[in-house]
Amino acid sequence: MVRIRTQAGSKRLRIVSEPQTLSPNIYQHLPFEIVEEILSFLPIKEAKQLCILSSEFRSPTHTNRKFLFGKDLSNRCSRESMVQLVDNLFVTHRGRYIDSFQIYINPVGVENFLHKWLEICREKRIQELDLFFLEPGYTLTADFVNQLNKLSFLKLVHCNLELPLNLLSMANLRSLILRFVPLTDERIHALISHCRQLETVDLLYCTGLLCVEIYAREHRFFKKLRVAGCKNLEVFVVDSPVVECVHYYGHVPTRIRFIQTTKLNEVYLNFMPAGSRGYLQASVVEKLVSDIPNVKVLSASALVPEALTAKFRRGVFGEASYSFLNLMELHLIMEGGLFCNPYDILAFMKHCPLLEKLFIDIDDYTFDCGPYWELHQKSKMENFDLCFDRLNFIKLRGFKFITAELQLVKILLQKATHLDALVLVSQKNCVANVWTPYGRRYDKLLHSWKASPEAKIVTFEHLDDQSRSSSSSHSRDCVLSID
Repeated sequence: MVRIRTQAGSKRLRIVSEPQTLSPNIYQHLPFEIVEEILSFLPIKEAKQLCILSSEFRSPTHTNRKFLFGKDLSNRCSRESMVQLVDNLFVTHRGRYIDSFQIYINPVGVENFLHKWLEICREKRIQELDLFFLEPGYTLTADFVNQLNKLSFLKLVHCNLELPLNLLSMANLRSLILRFVPLTDERIHALISHCRQLETVDLLYCTGLLCVEIYAREHRFFKKLRVAGCKNLEVFVVDSPVVECVHYYGHVPTRIRFIQTTKLNEVYLNFMPAGSRGYLQASVVEKLVSDIPNVKVLSASALVPEALTAKFRRGVFGEASYSFLNLMELHLIMEGGLFCNPYDILAFMKHCPLLEKLFIDIDDYTFDCGPYWELHQKSKMENFDLCFDRLNFIKLRGFKFITAELQLVKILLQKATHLDALVLVSQKNCVANVWTPYGRRYDKLLHSWKASPEAKIVTFEHLDDQSRSSSSSHSRDCVLSID
């Protein structure tokens, strides 16, 4: 039945369909072979649940295409029971194809079973392979890899991968996720160069990589690249006219460049200091920011504004020349900062005229307000004359209500003329001072600083943060997660 409603103040008619309940016998007139084919595309668990009451479909697993044995199954049964179940399903399978195989298991001691299952997958033209091993100990051989002609998705965790330099397969690979996988520069370059259909590449905690150079001008679909935790990495270069999102998390490389990345919209650069490699040279950062002027979302560690702060450049004291004319969301991660102070942040924001959202993860960091700050930068901040007309949302995590943090908040509130909300989240294991009788004076002080009358100022304790739905597009957990 269909009802016709009129909208208030309008002569238009709107047709609204009432939800209909599907008849349980909707498929009863379909041939058995067609119903069986439909069921084969369901994951085994769902197929079993649907067919348990039907005598005609007692064994949907015999033709099922999706062999998914993830973390949930691993947590609910012993490894021996899991191996027995998976092996029985493979042995009794009589379908022509297996589209997906996912397993979450410790491979040590069950290598022969894994080898048998993977051979069956290869014979049945596997398209999606997800091997999440809890410990290293299993290797995908070059001979096996060279026969994966239909593979479109590959995810390996704690799995050795033998990549032939003369790769003959995986031309249809669209998603590549490697975590804790030993690799060499030559072989990963050969793999990415060969797989022209790639859309996403994740290289997370892969040992052996010294140089990741992604030359992907012929890759028309390449959209997202994540590189994280590759502790020996010295060179990181991305050359792609179509890539839209790049995430880098790790130690400071000696060379990092983005070449002809004209469609790059989102960039995450969290550099973690480590000994002599901790300082990010100004020349390196200046070239880097000149490579990404069109980004709309940027997450960066404190080392970036530190390197771009005013200093002597080629014998002349001054600020770096750069601009983010399209930047709408900025997320600064203070962890690992060496001498960043509030003025460095404001100076960086001056180059972002369209900025709408600002997130700063202060956490355990304490702003460096030493002699240079007192002599040169404090007065500049107090006389800061630029307004952030488009800035409408600010969130500071790990806020401790100390002097330097309050000075930063004061300027932000005074210069954000159209601010909607300021969210302050207290440091972990600390009670937000604003909730104490003494702290209520902070509340009055904060409201006295705001230039936008409609701006709301709210404070949360760390565990009670109710503004998580307004979090940055780039959280560290999101960047490093692969599940």
